[in-house]
Amino acid sequence: MMRSMFLGAALVTVLSGPAVAQSAGWDYQATLYGWVPGLSATVDTQFGQVDSKATGSDVLDNLDFAFMGVFEARHERWSLIADLLYTKLSASQNTPLGLAFSSAEVKTKLGALSGYALYRVYDGPGASIDLGGGFRAFGVDLDLSLNPGARPGRSSSSSDSWVDPLIAGRIIIPFDDSWFATAFADFGGTASDDQTWQALATVGYRFNDKWSVQAGYRQMDLEHTLGGNDSTISLSGPFIGGSFRF
Repeated sequence: MMRSMFLGAALVTVLSGPAVAQSAGWDYQATLYGWVPGLSATVDTQFGQVDSKATGSDVLDNLDFAFMGVFEARHERWSLIADLLYTKLSASQNTPLGLAFSSAEVKTKLGALSGYALYRVYDGPGASIDLGGGFRAFGVDLDLSLNPGARPGRSSSSSDSWVDPLIAGRIIIPFDDSWFATAFADFGGTASDDQTWQALATVGYRFNDKWSVQAGYRQMDLEHTLGGNDSTISLSGPFIGGSFRF
C-alpha cells in the first residue's frame, strides 16, 4: 500500500508537468538526486530503548531500492516544489539491552513526499530568500529484530502513514554566473511525539541555462509512534543531484 501511494504520487508529478507547462510565465526544474545517508533509529520496547546505527557505507551495502527526485515550478516570486523519497534501509547494534539479547536490527522502508509553496521575500544581487510552508506525507514500515541472548529472540513489525504540516525557508547565494550555494530547511509536526525536520546545504555549478549539478549534505529526522512504540529515525549523509531546467 505504501509503495503504491508514493509511486502514484510520483506518476502524478511527472504527468502534471507537460500540462502545467502550457501556462505562460512559468519555469520548471526537474532534479534526480542520490543521497546515501547514515541511519540512526531509536525504538522504545518493553525491554528498554533500542538504539541502532549504520554508516553510509553500511546502508549502501544493504540498500535494496531507492527513488529520489524533485520537481519545482516557478512563477515570478512563487515556487511550488514536490520532493519524493522512497528507500529501504537497515541498521544494527550489538548487545543494546545488556545480555538479554545479543544484537538488534532495525529494517526501515521509508517513503516521504514533501510539498512546499515558497514566496521570494528578498531578491538581491548577493542572495535570494524564499519563505513558506507545506507538508510532508510519510509512509513507514519498521521491522525490529532482537536476536537471542539470555532471552529468546523477539521480532515485531509496525507500519503507519501520516502527514505533518511544515514551515520552510531557502536561501540561494550566487558566487558568479556559474557557481552558487543553496541552503534549505524545514520543520513541522502535530505534537511533541510527532515531529520532523530536515536541512540541506549544497554547492552547485551551472553548465548553461538548462543543466546544473549540486553536491552537499542533507539530514532528515522524524519522530512518531509506530505500533504503540515511540520511534525516532535520523538520516544524514552526502547528497548529489543533477537538474534540468525547462
